[in-house]
Amino acid sequence: MENTNHSNKMTASELANVWSQYINDSLSRCMFRYFLNYVKDKDIIQVLEYALELTERHLHKCEEFLTKDGYPTPIGFTDEDVTVDAPPLFTDTFIIVYLHVMVVHGLTRYAGAIGNTIREDQRKYLIEVISESLELFDRAVNVLVHKGIISKPPTLNNHQNIKFIKKQNFLTGWFGKRRPINAIEISGSYLNLQKTMTKIVLELGFSQVAKSKEVRKFMERGRLLCINHFQILSSTLTEDNLHIPRTFESEVTDSTIPPFSDKLMMFHISTLISSAIGYYGEAMSLCQRRDLAANYAKMIAEIGLLAEDGMNLLIENEWMEQPPLATDHQDLAKNK
Repeated sequence: MENTNHSNKMTASELANVWSQYINDSLSRCMFRYFLNYVKDKDIIQVLEYALELTERHLHKCEEFLTKDGYPTPIGFTDEDVTVDAPPLFTDTFIIVYLHVMVVHGLTRYAGAIGNTIREDQRKYLIEVISESLELFDRAVNVLVHKGIISKPPTLNNHQNIKFIKKQNFLTGWFGKRRPINAIEISGSYLNLQKTMTKIVLELGFSQVAKSKEVRKFMERGRLLCINHFQILSSTLTEDNLHIPRTFESEVTDSTIPPFSDKLMMFHISTLISSAIGYYGEAMSLCQRRDLAANYAKMIAEIGLLAEDGMNLLIENEWMEQPPLATDHQDLAKNK
């Protein structure tokens, strides 16, 4: 009979949530400490300080959960992976843009995590984390809007009427006259454009400071692929005379001194690339025009290959920490 006592050890799903959050927050801690060492804008500093405070608190709580249940605390990323006093690699403007996009990533992860969480203390913790992340999101967006940095998604200024779709040609995308892009499709394209632009800027900056030739090549390859995807996504909006987000490549400085280890930079970009598959997939599932869905399918295939190569490079350099595994009973029996 299934054990209904939910106060026991964390389930595998709950362990995955805590373990992954520790890894990601240890990376964020390195990033935020470095940024805070040189950012000058007081409004951005306040948001960064709040972000670092949350990160430190979450790391402590995750370690507490793991220790209580008898699991080792992952190494993640430490002071060895960041040179806090390295010269600025990105401007203050990009830092707040980066923070905004990273909070969106965090909220997506936390929402997915709570869906497979049973234990009461885990549920309460994730509810608290989501609430704190929403506050961080709100603070970041306020700064972006106040300083005129953020590009708002397009507004539809035409007259809208209540209608029901009557013909299959609503789905037409390759042949014949295409209908204009709809609001749902605009939303998916715009969010993915913002996220893709963030990756392009990170890859540009990381490529000029990475020590390893292989890492530099991977960053450049990733940047070129992201530029291609940015152009594809942009065309879905511009062909209907809609604007695209502002770009930020000019917010990378000329510094060649690495603020982060190659391990951290590779892991960061590889995980962002992998998460793009999920965001593309969600946008694809909501597309009602065949050509747009086909674009997402093509981009998912391309970025999936790049993500695999990134993971292989991490493994080759022994930079990829292994998540907790289920028991290999066959191996135990063999060794016995």
